[in-house]
Amino acid sequence: MCLPHAGSGAYQFRPWQELLGPDVALLAVQLPGRENRWREEPATTMAEVLDELAPALAARLDRPYMVFGHSMGALVGYELARVLGRAHSRWPSGFVASAARAPDAQGGPSRAVELSDQQLVAELVADGAVPAAVAANGRLAAAIARPLRGDITMCDSYTPPVADTLLPCPISAWRGQEDTGVTEDHVHRWSRCSTGTSTVRTFAGDHFYHLADPHKVTSELRSFIAGQLGPGS
Repeated sequence: MCLPHAGSGAYQFRPWQELLGPDVALLAVQLPGRENRWREEPATTMAEVLDELAPALAARLDRPYMVFGHSMGALVGYELARVLGRAHSRWPSGFVASAARAPDAQGGPSRAVELSDQQLVAELVADGAVPAAVAANGRLAAAIARPLRGDITMCDSYTPPVADTLLPCPISAWRGQEDTGVTEDHVHRWSRCSTGTSTVRTFAGDHFYHLADPHKVTSELRSFIAGQLGPGS
C-alpha cells in the first residue's frame, strides 16, 4: 500500500508496479481532491481520511500487506495502519516511513491560511516540500494549491498518538541525503512508533528522492518486503 506526499496523488506510483514485479500487488491510495478525484472536496482532518479509507481497505486486504508512505503519506499511512489493526485486526507486516518526520516531531502550525496560492506553492518549493517544476507552471500551481491546503490543515490539526498504540511490525525510515526538512534525528524517532525492529536508510537526493530514482527505491522496497514475508510473498 503506497500513500503520496501532500498535494499529490496516486499516479506517481503507477510505474512502480512493473518495477516491483508480478509477485507484489501495489495498491496506491488516492485521497479526495486530486487527479481522478479532483471534483471532491479535499479532507481537512485525519479522521475524515481514516473513516473513508479504513473500511474500504479492510475489505480488500485479504493477504499480508505493508505500508509505504512518503512525507505526509507516512503520517496518514501510520494512522491508517493503526486503525486497520485495532478495528479490523489487519496489522501490517512492515511499515516504511519515507521523507517524513516522526509523529511526535511534526513541528508547529503552518502559515498556509495567510498565503495566496502562488505564495503557498512558492514557499513549499523553497522548503523542498514541493517539486520546483510545480511553481514554474501557473496552472499546475493553482491546481495543486487546493489539495495542498486541505493536507496542510490536516497536518496542522494532527495530534500524535499515545505510546500504547504502536505498530507490532518492523519499521524502516528512509530519507534523501539532501533533504534539509527531514533530518537524521527526525527519521530515527520513527523507532518509537513500533514494537518491532527499526532501521534507517539514506538515499542520494532531496525530499523527492523516490521520484528521482524509482528503480533504486523499488529495489530497496522489494528487499524490505522479502525480509519480512520471504521471497515471492
